[in-house]
Amino acid sequence: MKQKTQVSRFVFYVFLFLTMPLLFVNCGKSEEELILKAVDQIGDYAEERNIDGVLNFISTDYADDESRTYADIEELLTEYFDRYRGIVVNVLATKIIKIELPQAEIETELALSSGAAKLFRKAVRYSGQFYRFDLSLIKEGEKWRCKHAYWEVIPLEDLLPESVKILRAIFPNLL
Repeated sequence: MKQKTQVSRFVFYVFLFLTMPLLFVNCGKSEEELILKAVDQIGDYAEERNIDGVLNFISTDYADDESRTYADIEELLTEYFDRYRGIVVNVLATKIIKIELPQAEIETELALSSGAAKLFRKAVRYSGQFYRFDLSLIKEGEKWRCKHAYWEVIPLEDLLPESVKILRAIFPNLL
């Protein structure tokens, strides 16, 4: 009986050791890491055409220079996802400009493409259009959300050096 109790206790401690990190997934992560993770997750949700997933990272107080609101962003996403198939989002460089809790400013560059299969685009060295986003973020609870955004299409030549490096890794024969 004593041996069975020791085995049970051992199994419990092994289980506890293996599962404890799951309870503290965000503990110890810096705000920079949480922001970078959020940017990657938005890209993943966009590729999955998951409007709710993307909107989960947009503040309901969203406003921008074009007078777009949260509802406008939802409509823009719906139209884009209805119009385009096979969306691929390559997050290139993300630069943290400043973090002053509960706010942050970042700049991120993306390569967006849609249509033909991803492997075909890679074979023909088509990386899509490049966008630069200047984002104002707000931390609401434990989640970073976009409160204001400005974006523009940029030529390959204007990409940040960090973006070019990532792009070369994705499309080795492009540059």
